[in-house]
Amino acid sequence: MPGDSILVVDDSPTILKLVQLVLTKSGYRVATASSGEAGLLLAHEDPPGLILLDYLMPDMNGDDVCRAMSADTVLSEVPVVVMSAREDDVGERFARMPNVVDHITKPFSPDALLAVIGHVMAKQSGLPGGKAAALALHDLPERDPDESGATTEPALSGDLGLISIADILTLLQDQAQTGTLTLAQAQAQIDVFLRTGRIELAGARGVPDEFLLGRFLVEAGEISGGALAAVIDERKATPEPVALLGADLVGRGLDTPAGLRKAMTLQTAALVYEGLRWGAGRFRFRVASELPQLARDAALELGVDALIMEGLRRVDEWRLIEREIGDFDLVFVRNEDKLTAFGRGKLLRDEVAVLEFVNGKNSVKDIIVLSKMGSFDVTKMLYRLLRNKLIRRRVRPVAV
Repeated sequence: MPGDSILVVDDSPTILKLVQLVLTKSGYRVATASSGEAGLLLAHEDPPGLILLDYLMPDMNGDDVCRAMSADTVLSEVPVVVMSAREDDVGERFARMPNVVDHITKPFSPDALLAVIGHVMAKQSGLPGGKAAALALHDLPERDPDESGATTEPALSGDLGLISIADILTLLQDQAQTGTLTLAQAQAQIDVFLRTGRIELAGARGVPDEFLLGRFLVEAGEISGGALAAVIDERKATPEPVALLGADLVGRGLDTPAGLRKAMTLQTAALVYEGLRWGAGRFRFRVASELPQLARDAALELGVDALIMEGLRRVDEWRLIEREIGDFDLVFVRNEDKLTAFGRGKLLRDEVAVLEFVNGKNSVKDIIVLSKMGSFDVTKMLYRLLRNKLIRRRVRPVAV
């Protein structure tokens, strides 16, 4: 229950920070450890009410930690909730561990995390579960709005290198703020429109084409790539299009309002994820009594916590991927012998789609354009193919 102590053990700094933020907001006392060994030492010194344990860690796996706990008279009765990725089959493995009472699959939403922990804590205490109380935060300074409803001076502003956008979004959510959060880096800008702490829409300029609405319309299955290209060509030939692309497609009967909303949700989430990756630049938040018409019409009402959780998970993946594919000018070739032995039928649909463009000529940048997928999705598939040795980097010939 809120007030109880929880020890979070995970080797990902971003996951540790986010889970700690979610649990602390809900009234729990939280300690963190970045390895199994450190977690065991910390738990032995001050036994928590529950341990939230990552399954895969470099020094000790989750099962190693659980075995050590079972042999420790101080920790043998401390309940454990295991965190695992989708592909990790932990149910049967941990069923025999007496202190493991539940497990949760990554990525998980804050609500799902709190539900699991609340259930375990309530069961341990014999009390019914209840809604956790959030901690109160200081209000942002009030400003006088201009005629458009926006404040003339930002209520918050700062350096992205010094403060996390995840923390700013969480603050705005907790205070149920309405206004525009602007992120700026070099020539790129992302605007996140919030109403009473929920994200209504995000827009951008100066970002790669992969963040344009058209890509998400195709990804959502609302329109084919060919049909979209034909409409865009027609719009380019018209001096002044009378409507934005989404509204135009709905007006032509090529999409539905529900389909447009789905694509805008995907686009907004992708822009928030991109903003969470930025480690440099500036941010500012302006309070407003009214949002721009486009944001009011979109009214997506997306929860901040769930977007941050997924976004930071992606940030962790990006860091791992960038160790192998940090340069988008890299060119890969297929390892045909390995592909034959592995069997193409075992590949995921997106892996097959990306593999189609691996030909020893296309760079990573080219594959992103040709596949009409996002850079995160393309590099993730390339990383998987590379790790399975189904592709390899092209080696440039050396002049002798």
